[in-house]
Amino acid sequence: MIAVRLFALAFAVLALCNSPAGAFDLFATHEVTVQFATAAGQPMADAPVKVFAPGDLTHPVQTGKTDKDGKFEFGTDRDGLWTAEAEGGGEVARATIRVGGGTNEAQQRRVSPVIVIGGLLLLLVIVVWYRVLRARAGRR
Repeated sequence: MIAVRLFALAFAVLALCNSPAGAFDLFATHEVTVQFATAAGQPMADAPVKVFAPGDLTHPVQTGKTDKDGKFEFGTDRDGLWTAEAEGGGEVARATIRVGGGTNEAQQRRVSPVIVIGGLLLLLVIVVWYRVLRARAGRR
């Protein structure tokens, strides 16, 4: 019962993080910040943004909005040329960002998604096993 309450609390906290800064990608290798501005040099505040992965400019992998300064942050899961596009006030601003290219310490320490998901499944099995044992002990 405590595990369910903790899970619900964690889910509620994550649901309240609706800003670009509140976003967190567990499997991202790089965090990228892009600042969009109009042709006149004014920040594109609250402009919708689409992020495209390398090699696929037709399907956005992430969407969101810029902050009041025209900044948008997103995580990348692989190296290559990423494209971010913001549209606001009849103008479209595009940025192409080269991600990676060299090995760095953050890439070498990255945790495999298989290990993370496997660990979470193991914890789930332990919790279910514990609940079953407590239920059996309560019947005696």
